[in-house]
Amino acid sequence: MTPGTPGNTLEASMEMRRVIAGKMGNAIRYPERILPQLFLKIKHCGKVKRISTNGKVFYEYEGERYPEYLATGNASRFILEKAKQYCRGRGIDVGAGKWPLPGATPIQEGKRQDAFKLDASPDGSLDFVFSSHCLEHLDDWQRALRVWIRKLKTHGILFLYLPHESMRLWNPGGPWVGVMHRWTPTCEVINPFLVTHGMSVLEHNPDRDAYWSFHIVARKIT
Repeated sequence: MTPGTPGNTLEASMEMRRVIAGKMGNAIRYPERILPQLFLKIKHCGKVKRISTNGKVFYEYEGERYPEYLATGNASRFILEKAKQYCRGRGIDVGAGKWPLPGATPIQEGKRQDAFKLDASPDGSLDFVFSSHCLEHLDDWQRALRVWIRKLKTHGILFLYLPHESMRLWNPGGPWVGVMHRWTPTCEVINPFLVTHGMSVLEHNPDRDAYWSFHIVARKIT
């Protein structure tokens, strides 16, 4: 059947109806999530401009230009080589999405497991816990980190990769993330928490990298 025939038009119409019905259903079930997100999309409408300069594409927002690739996902590819230096043995990738760390068991939000529930991994059983662009989505990020640390063996590695605060499109309430990002992670906040919970910070990069993100590597010592 060729594009534009009645059959294709009907299928497209039915698919659009399913999409709309799904969005309406989510708005009814989770109004505290969907409605603020919709409000923010309206608020920021037109504020982000897509521009091209010297063959490169950027998004411009509040006077800053951000590379186009920041909108494509797969953040972990920018920290992969560094992560492979530390993340060895048996480990998990919390919030892996479509791009889990090679060799890690991906952890997605579900009925049996999520960032707060990792029952498939006994306490003290993991060589590493890796997480890329996940912690900023959690209101109770401290509880999540306590769970992740508890699952590590002594000398196990916690590797965090997080959005840098200078990337304003990703800041809470920003046009790309709205209410989905619940807080702004920084080394100044996370490192002291890790130290008081039996971890030793091996290295961290407080400055933004090519993906406008930063990383923290810590080892469990108790």
